[in-house]
Amino acid sequence: MATVGGWTDAWALRLGRLLLPLLFLGTAGSQLQVTTAPSSTACVGLGALLQCRFDVGGPVALDSLQVTWYFWEEKVAWYDQGRRKALRGANLPSEKELQSGDASLSLAAVTVPNEGLYRCVVGYKAQQHKGETTLHLLAAPTISIPRKPAVADAETSLLCHVGRFFPKDVDVAWLRDGQVLKGFTRSSPHRNADGTFNLTLTYTFTPTHNDAGNIFSCHVHHAALEQPIQEDVTLDILAGDRTGAVVGAVLGILLGAGAAAAAAIYFWRNRKKGWTVSYNVPEVEVPERCLLGQEVTLRCSMEGTFPEDVAVTWERIHSEDRTVPESAGDQESPEHQPLFPALPPGWRVTEERAGTRLTSSLTFTPTLQDHGARVRCVFLHKAKRIREERVSPEIRVWARPQVSEIQVLPEWDPRDKVPFAVQLHNFYPREVPPIQWGWDGAENGKEDPAQIDKNGDGTFTTTSVWRVPSRSLTRPELRVRVCVQHGPGEPPSERELSLRAAGLLRPPDMSEISLTESVAKGKGVTLSCLIAGHFPGELSVTWLKRRKEKKTPVILRDSDKYRVEPGTAVLARDGKSFQQETRLILLSPKKKEKEYICRVGHLTLETPIERSTDCRPRPPHLGEVSHPQALVPGQPETLRCLISGFYPGQLAVTWLRKGAGEKAPRPLESSDPHRMHTPAPSPAPDGKSYSVESELCLPPAGPEDDGVEYLCRVQHEALKEPESRSSGRLRVQAREHSPEPRTAEEGGGS
Repeated sequence: MATVGGWTDAWALRLGRLLLPLLFLGTAGSQLQVTTAPSSTACVGLGALLQCRFDVGGPVALDSLQVTWYFWEEKVAWYDQGRRKALRGANLPSEKELQSGDASLSLAAVTVPNEGLYRCVVGYKAQQHKGETTLHLLAAPTISIPRKPAVADAETSLLCHVGRFFPKDVDVAWLRDGQVLKGFTRSSPHRNADGTFNLTLTYTFTPTHNDAGNIFSCHVHHAALEQPIQEDVTLDILAGDRTGAVVGAVLGILLGAGAAAAAAIYFWRNRKKGWTVSYNVPEVEVPERCLLGQEVTLRCSMEGTFPEDVAVTWERIHSEDRTVPESAGDQESPEHQPLFPALPPGWRVTEERAGTRLTSSLTFTPTLQDHGARVRCVFLHKAKRIREERVSPEIRVWARPQVSEIQVLPEWDPRDKVPFAVQLHNFYPREVPPIQWGWDGAENGKEDPAQIDKNGDGTFTTTSVWRVPSRSLTRPELRVRVCVQHGPGEPPSERELSLRAAGLLRPPDMSEISLTESVAKGKGVTLSCLIAGHFPGELSVTWLKRRKEKKTPVILRDSDKYRVEPGTAVLARDGKSFQQETRLILLSPKKKEKEYICRVGHLTLETPIERSTDCRPRPPHLGEVSHPQALVPGQPETLRCLISGFYPGQLAVTWLRKGAGEKAPRPLESSDPHRMHTPAPSPAPDGKSYSVESELCLPPAGPEDDGVEYLCRVQHEALKEPESRSSGRLRVQAREHSPEPRTAEEGGGS
């Protein structure tokens, strides 16, 4: 394994000096200035320092200073008037360093997901400026070359595995005795679970004995290296079998003297039958794994000198029958040869003769019934006097899982964690492939599936669930990712899901600000507002004050007159939303400060929403009383009156009835057959008024209702006297009469 040297802290310092002339300033023309570097570079696994300096034109008062660092849109560290907080791995300077104008952000052990745009936002008193810097990460590659001897005059491949590098742009080459070779191939970079990349460089050739001792080198150059790295390997050549004597010698070495003697007898016996036994029959070539439903080819070869009339036969051995018949040996009669069972439908055999090599290929599409089965390849002389056979290893059938899209499960257990799930369908065998979960800015995690189900066709299905704390999900574009590794040499399946696409985002709902009589009496009071139903839990809360004579409200901060408590988000009972209560404590309220405003911002809102304590009562507006053109005899009707624009929200609604000929209307009582319904008033979108629609359900109309008038009367503190809205006089529709038959006394017929 090659190592990479030269990446030291000194190099990082030299890089920092190169970047210093590139520093840019924040907005000019104001007292506050913010300075950041356009970009920073760090090594994966080491720390990083993102420089940010500011100047306020004099000494820094910490009680007027706010510093916030963002990674893209996610807040990672902040300092606000003596209070500080940072996510894990991030850190701000000490207060002494802040007073000197240093607001740099340090990151510990950065990983690939930490690469990206960072913003340093500095607020001082009424001013605010920002600077941006992009963090670039580097990971130096490693080299690994599997060492194994080559066989003379046989095709061989040299492999060079280049691993754990970032970014993915890398220059690689195979060298021979220092000269770049032509014809090598490289795989596409494969992303690891930690974000780094791997690739394999392959050089395939047919060596000869003259190539023994040549030095082959894998040469790699990458942005994370000061100098290219290289690993060398000396080519070792194994001699192949050339004559029967060599075969006997090799067998004598490998099998012992007894086996060599048996091989010599075999040689001479078969020589009399017309065979030249300078040949070799390797084991059957079987892929390590056969993909279910995808055509696969098994090969069996005879190499050397042999007659042209050699026949090749294949036989399938079922997994439940592992018995292999003994070789036919010297059986004299063809009638005594065992019959070969027919191959399954769809299995086909092809042959290829090239020089001294005869290759037979068996091609088929594997099913689950082939898992664990073997095949036998048999070479026969036409006289069937001699038989050479090889039995393959067990066929291992494999089915790649079908990976679903990521989804959020409806049941959250525990309720403070969001369950992201992905399903793996139709995989085989039962062992679940490695599953890696991760998300922006967080380490990868792994959770083994709790249950594996067997399908009707023999494949398997399972569900992998990864639970993320609700409080960690703060950005709508934050993406949860899952990577399913299928196996060596197989590209993984990757899925991702953003919070916005997951349907998790919910806007907040605000209650009215609590208001007590103590405000008018000039006593210290606490105003509060409940914010609920939002996801994620992070939101911004601002309290403002508007004086009677001014239109623009002023932001309130902690002082000897006010204390602002934004509140803390608390997970709701269902675990799928948050709520928090914010308070404004008026330590010495003044009567002229008529209005206090609570303003809330959330990532689901284009503009913040507000609630106000505006104490000035607003009278209600009464709309027309809706009514039918005429009352239909025997049918009930409903009258409605919309009341809007009033503040505060408490009011009383009464319905009155004035019959034809009556001088004054009378209030309807609960004993009347009429039904009245006035729901609770609803706040208007601006949070400064209310509206409500009152209904009066009339009983079935009768003759006594002709000319009746109904009134909707409203009482409110902004009205000196109750206001009413009339329906006008209602008429009962006349019945259509049909002529009645006359009686006998009236002259009608009987």
